[in-house]
Amino acid sequence: MMNKMIKSVCVYGIGGVGGYFGGRIAHEVSKGNRAIQVYFIGRGEHLKAIQQHGLNLFTDKEEFHCFPNIATDNIRHIPTPDLYLLCVKGYDLDNAVASISKNISADTIILPLLNGVDIYERIRTNLQKAIVSPACVYVSSSIEKPGTIRQKGPEGHIV
Repeated sequence: MMNKMIKSVCVYGIGGVGGYFGGRIAHEVSKGNRAIQVYFIGRGEHLKAIQQHGLNLFTDKEEFHCFPNIATDNIRHIPTPDLYLLCVKGYDLDNAVASISKNISADTIILPLLNGVDIYERIRTNLQKAIVSPACVYVSSSIEKPGTIRQKGPEGHIV
């Protein structure tokens, strides 16, 4: 894999996992630490709340409020990102992969953060053009109410 500076991140699926990691990224960006564009792909009342009021993230140790650069339900509303955090449920994976296939380049990195032993193969089979990196995620988080993610226990980690 080539060395590449990540300048844009799309978090596809802003539920417990995507909201936690996407919220942490958007929060760090908002502090001015990095010049990174952050995009959220979501749906329903949770997306509407984020679009109107931003995302709240509560953990056992901290709480913060953040805004992505763009929050939408349509992949065509964002520029092609350098990195996708794919944070959907397994039953939504095929639709998510079909959607992002319209907005990737050969250098786009896809990091799937969902359960399943066949996730990498399912993505790789349908996306020949991108860099797919297998991953494992450890986090206990959920949507507390639209626009709010609650994380409990140890800090989340991506392996």
